[in-house]
Amino acid sequence: MSYVLESEADLEEAGSRTDVAGLSGDLARNRADVLLIDLTLGREDAIEAIREVRRVHPEVRIVVLSGCSDPRILKNARDAGAEECVLKSPRIERMLEAIRRTTPTVAAGPPSAS
Repeated sequence: MSYVLESEADLEEAGSRTDVAGLSGDLARNRADVLLIDLTLGREDAIEAIREVRRVHPEVRIVVLSGCSDPRILKNARDAGAEECVLKSPRIERMLEAIRRTTPTVAAGPPSAS
């Protein structure tokens, strides 16, 4: 994902993980606006990680990236606190659009010069 975000002028990666261990601490240190989480992150329960992030960092918006289109699993992610669920696809634009929809500064546009 890093290589994709590097090419987007309005988005900046605050960190990257391959598991959910330490995720909450990383969010606190990096002050992320949006968490992009893969439901198949490591061997751990990403749904539980979403609940934990929502509890500890309610200001962080959560976008789920999933290769699974099972509506029950996606509903579980939304019920846990995800604002957006995006299916993995070759069209990376869908994921970027979901991130932008949940990011307040991007959605609102740049501040106007007075």
